[in-house]
Amino acid sequence: MKNVFYFENINSIGGVETFFYYLIKKYEDKDITILYQTGDINQLKRIRKYARCIKYTGKKIKCEKAFFNYSTSIIDNIEADEYIQIVHADYKGEGDRPKINPKITRYLGVSQHVCNTFEELTGIKCELAYNPIAIDPPKKMLKLISATRLTNEKGKDRMELLGEILNRYEIPYIWLVFTNDTNAIKNPNIVYMKPKLDITSYMNEADFLVQLSSSEAYCFSVVEMLSSCNKPVIVTDLPVYKEIGLDDTNSIRLDLVFDDIPIDKLFKKYDFKYTPKQDRWNEILAKGQNTYKEERKMKVKVECIKEYTSMVGEGDENNLVRVGDVFEVTRERADVLLEEPPLVKILEDETTEPEEVTEEVVQAVANAIVEEATEQGKEVQEVVEEIVEESKEDKKAKSPKKKK
Repeated sequence: MKNVFYFENINSIGGVETFFYYLIKKYEDKDITILYQTGDINQLKRIRKYARCIKYTGKKIKCEKAFFNYSTSIIDNIEADEYIQIVHADYKGEGDRPKINPKITRYLGVSQHVCNTFEELTGIKCELAYNPIAIDPPKKMLKLISATRLTNEKGKDRMELLGEILNRYEIPYIWLVFTNDTNAIKNPNIVYMKPKLDITSYMNEADFLVQLSSSEAYCFSVVEMLSSCNKPVIVTDLPVYKEIGLDDTNSIRLDLVFDDIPIDKLFKKYDFKYTPKQDRWNEILAKGQNTYKEERKMKVKVECIKEYTSMVGEGDENNLVRVGDVFEVTRERADVLLEEPPLVKILEDETTEPEEVTEEVVQAVANAIVEEATEQGKEVQEVVEEIVEESKEDKKAKSPKKKK
C-alpha cells in the first residue's frame, strides 16, 4: 500500500470525513487506503467508490506514507517510510494542547492559522496543506407536497415506494406532507406539517403535488395545484383524473402497482394552462338574496362570569374584563368566549332565529289584549300603544353602557 490514512472513528458527518471524501475523489488515481476502527455505513459506502477501506483488526500494516487524523493509537503497528500527522483543529482556540507522538516525522496544517497556533503551542514546524475540494455541480432538489391521510386507500404504501425509488436514483428531494398521521412513513426526506385550511402558498413553491390514492371521486388538492399554481401533479392513473383534464402536459400518472417511475419527467419543463370543470351550483341552489353578511353585523349581549384579560380590546383600559361586566360582541367572538371553560353567558342574541309565530299564538295575544282593555275600561288601541312604549323603555334599560 502507498498511502494509508488512519481515522479511528468515521462519523456520519464531520469535517475529517469530508476531507477524506474530497481527497480520494480528487486524487482517485493515487493509491489511497482508509484505515478505521468504527465507521458509519453511509460514509464507508461513498468512500469505497474511490478508495479501499480497511477495518483495523490489529494486524501489522506496511505502507510508504502513513497519515494520522487526531489519534495515533496504532502507530506502533504501522511500518512506514514516513509518519505524517494532519492537524485538523485550532488547539489554541479550543483551549487545548495537541498530543505529540515522537514517531511523527512531519506535520501538515489545514490552514495557515492552524499551522501558526500549532507551532506556537509546540515549537514544532507545521507545513500548510489546504483541504482539497472536489464538489460536483449540485443536483436539482425536487420539492414535493402532499395533503392527505396516510392510510392504505390514500396511498401510504405507494408514497413509501416513491421515496425508496427516489433514494435509489440518488435524487435529492424534500417532501412536505400535511397530515395528522405524523411519522406514519419513516422517511428522513419527509417533513410532516400540521394540516392547514389553505396550503396554496406551499403548493406554489413545490415542483409536484403527490396524491397516490387507490380511488378518488374528485380530489380538490390536485385541482388546486393545477389551477391555482399551474404546477404538475404525480398521481395514480385513476378514471376521474382523465375526466377532469389530466394528461401528459400537466401530470405524471403511475399505475396502481408500480416499481419504477419515469425519472426524465421529474425534471422536464411543464407549460400548461389548466381550466377546472365548470360547476352547476348556481342553478342548483335555491334563489334568493344572501342575508348572512347582515347577520354577521348583529351583536350578542353577554355578561362576564369569569374574569379574563382580553386580546381584542374588551374590558377597561388594561383590557381586563371583570365578573358582571355586560357588553356586546359579534357571534364569532361570543363562540370563542363560550368555549370551555366559558368566560361569559349570553343575555340577548340578535343572531338567533326568532321562533315561528303561529296563528294560534297571534289569536291568543289578541284575546289577551282585548281582555286587558275590557278590565281597564280602555280602548284596545290604547292598550297596544302602552305595550309598545313599555317594550321600548325595557329595551333601553337593558342596553349596556359603553365603556370609556
